[in-house]
Amino acid sequence: MEPSRQIMWNIGSRAFLDIATFVATASLLAGFIVRIGIWRRGNTGNPLGNRRSRLSTALRAIFNQKGMIRGRIYLVMHRCVFYGMLILFAGSVLVALEMHFGLHFLKGASYLAFSLILDMAGLSVLVGTALAAYKRYVIRPERLESRAMDAILLVMLALVALSGFLVKGQRLFATSDPWAIWSPVGNAVSFLLGKIIPRENAAGIHAALWYGHAALAFSLIVLIPWTKLLHFLAIPLNYYLSLPWAERASLAATPAGFVSLSGTVADCTRKQLVEADACIACGRCKKLCSIHHGGMPSAPVTMMKNLKMLIHGTKFNSAQVGSVIDEPSLWSCTACRSCEDRCPMNGAHATRIVDIRRVLIGGGPAPETAVARFKENEAGLAGAKDRQTRLDGDSDVYVWPGCREEKQGQTAALKTLLKLLSNAGLNATVLEPPACCGGPVRRLGNESLFQRNASANIDYLKTIQKKTIITPCPHCFNTLKNEYPQLGGNFQVMHHTRYLAGLLSQGKVRTTGNLPIKAAFHDPCFLGRYNAEFAAPRALINSVKDLTLLDMKHSRMKSFCCGSGGGTVIEAVALTNGRKLLRQAVKEGAEAVITSCPYCRETLAAAALKECPETPTRILDIMEILNPGGVHETSINEATLN
Repeated sequence: MEPSRQIMWNIGSRAFLDIATFVATASLLAGFIVRIGIWRRGNTGNPLGNRRSRLSTALRAIFNQKGMIRGRIYLVMHRCVFYGMLILFAGSVLVALEMHFGLHFLKGASYLAFSLILDMAGLSVLVGTALAAYKRYVIRPERLESRAMDAILLVMLALVALSGFLVKGQRLFATSDPWAIWSPVGNAVSFLLGKIIPRENAAGIHAALWYGHAALAFSLIVLIPWTKLLHFLAIPLNYYLSLPWAERASLAATPAGFVSLSGTVADCTRKQLVEADACIACGRCKKLCSIHHGGMPSAPVTMMKNLKMLIHGTKFNSAQVGSVIDEPSLWSCTACRSCEDRCPMNGAHATRIVDIRRVLIGGGPAPETAVARFKENEAGLAGAKDRQTRLDGDSDVYVWPGCREEKQGQTAALKTLLKLLSNAGLNATVLEPPACCGGPVRRLGNESLFQRNASANIDYLKTIQKKTIITPCPHCFNTLKNEYPQLGGNFQVMHHTRYLAGLLSQGKVRTTGNLPIKAAFHDPCFLGRYNAEFAAPRALINSVKDLTLLDMKHSRMKSFCCGSGGGTVIEAVALTNGRKLLRQAVKEGAEAVITSCPYCRETLAAAALKECPETPTRILDIMEILNPGGVHETSINEATLN
């Protein structure tokens, strides 16, 4: 006898199945049409290009999920549910094809494999939902919000799989299926049911279970476009609409321009509206968020929830400031992009916040601190032409000092950098750019001022376009490397740690100093998260004799923001974030914190001095520990903060 089974055994009429399929499909399509209609109300945003690459990225994220879901247990959980439901759905489609079109491919070895695979898929769903319930209701991470609908959807997923096994088990028991061993879970259920149910009642109970299972499965399908299950569609679409990580570092203005926008929900791009429905409120964006840790009421997840309520209520004329995000939270964001790195739906939250700031700067008031920064920048830019000097292009390397170094003169850090370059036999010239790089003012929303700064600097640098420019400031590095090319400024820019690490590997740089302490390295956001430069600073630090480098839990892509990035204008928020970072370093045994960003050093020093008397006594720039003459006590005392 060839292995097979009768489709619709013990059910008879297909009427219920046909009606339920029609209703579920109609509801699904209606829901998708409504949601897509909402998304299409947004503006088109930046042209994306390279559709094939974006599609490939989206497919890899969805089917591999490794870059989308963080944490080994969570990844297993999500894969179990995703692949389990996908296989069960595919199995239902195969049965439907055989039932409606008379195709008889579920027989013989293919039927046995089909039975085994579907059993494993159903078991996978049960394991995944159990892990999800354990995470949500036993571990209960602070970042995760639990609502009634979350529990309902989890229970429904589990019941669909469980009721499927009950239906199969009851059928196997009632028919004494000789091929039951190929359905190991169903066979086990059949064995248990045989202990408690008389055989003469088996057919009636099977029919009741079948209708219950079908009702549950179709109800779940009906709910997809109207609940957070919509992320099945919205997340892949959001990945497809996303720019690559490196390209998003530029935060380019939208084609519509920032001045003409009214700042309402209707001004959101289509991608931003898709993000609202793609967000599953997992709260991962809060874990390292400078807004959240700064004590502000909002976080990216709050923005998503607020936006979702507005668009579902068709309140497209609502102002984003006040409705989507409150003003203090808006100006607390450091654009560190930790939220974007942790976001499973690939949300561009920093870009969204900068776009909202552009609206305020273009047509309304801005915080006094931001206005003061703009005026300071304007004043410096006003005299740019008078300071313009033509570069001869004869030097081996050019050093872009950055605003912090420029204001303070040649600090010990800059002097050390120049000395290391000189010892390596290189002729270095310190640049005197006519203006700030413009990165901070761009993130504060003043796009026109950024472009004026960039234009002046590009004109200044054009004669050394083929020469290497190095800078100790990650903000300047990111701006010159990733943002100036948009305006025609293509320069060979490196962060000074990368350049020195290259010289170190060639034996041209030798660090003769020694510092017998345990130190943690703080990865600056604009060097690490924005530009994936993690190895070079550590190579330099590890070259220092007697220094023990500790890798903090929150380092590299998971680094805490110091609180000063992205043109932050609320000092209290910056200090709160800096204090949290330093306390974490102390907890992990660090006696000093080293960084390779002047903004980070300044903020961490202020946080230690004003807020954290119990923190490490040393906040050091990476150049301070590379002093060719050794790190002297006077150098250490300069970095002592309590």
